[in-house]
Amino acid sequence: MTVRDLGYRAYEGELRAPSQNLWVMMRHGLWRIWGSWLNKFVVFFFWVPLLVLGLMAMARFAAVGPELPEIPEDAVGFGRWFMSPPAVWIRTLTGIQFWFFASLVTIRSGAGVISEDLNNRAYQFYFAKPLTPIQYLLGRTGALAIWVFGLIFVPSLLMILLFMGLGPETERLERLGLVLPALFDATLIAVAMSTLSVATSALSRSRALTLTAWALILFVPFTLAFLVQGIGDVEWVFAASLPGALWSVGDALYKVSGSWDHLMWFHTAPILVIAVGGGGYAAMQRLKGAEVIT
Repeated sequence: MTVRDLGYRAYEGELRAPSQNLWVMMRHGLWRIWGSWLNKFVVFFFWVPLLVLGLMAMARFAAVGPELPEIPEDAVGFGRWFMSPPAVWIRTLTGIQFWFFASLVTIRSGAGVISEDLNNRAYQFYFAKPLTPIQYLLGRTGALAIWVFGLIFVPSLLMILLFMGLGPETERLERLGLVLPALFDATLIAVAMSTLSVATSALSRSRALTLTAWALILFVPFTLAFLVQGIGDVEWVFAASLPGALWSVGDALYKVSGSWDHLMWFHTAPILVIAVGGGGYAAMQRLKGAEVIT
């Protein structure tokens, strides 16, 4: 019997609203990220910094007790950091998670997603269905943002709970309050990193080129800013780097003394908003121009 002889057959199954396409794309994106061996490596080892800092925090508790010690005036470097309040420890953990784990996930699963789908002509399949470019983009960036958020927030939350257990009873509520800035900081990092990495993937059909471009955006401006600050004591150059801008806003959220004296959150926050908004808009225009079958 040929296909023509079968005639028309009604669809049998649950009919869902087109708005459900976003969640389907997000679930697909989550599994697609998990399919990478590099991302599995990240998941298996992202708890190591938490373990190391946790052991150090317990060593400080054993050495000086639950009360925060007075930091000597001449204390510098590691000694000063070791006696710092819990917020400074959380900032340190965030920085480690950002550089060694979150950045790897965005390079592997964010900076090549659009270029890879363009090369595989996947949009002829995606957009032939009732799926809009905005749903595709939100699904891809949303899945990546969930991963990045988990890599940043989960260790921070566990570290905060550890400090609550090690601290005096009078300060437990204050230390619990660190959960809110940790939540906002992780959300900011997740949104910025996922949106900009996916936007970078729309620059070219070459996946190798977009991965290289995103790695350069992450590391080169920050490294150059670090060198310029060391040579000329100029802080403003960090505003041109994504990690520097994110760190400046994070310092304000945690209400810790900033890493810089003159570069404040209200200088870098508008730059982040413009960069994320512009990146999302550019990616959307690229998707609207993708070849589809109608």
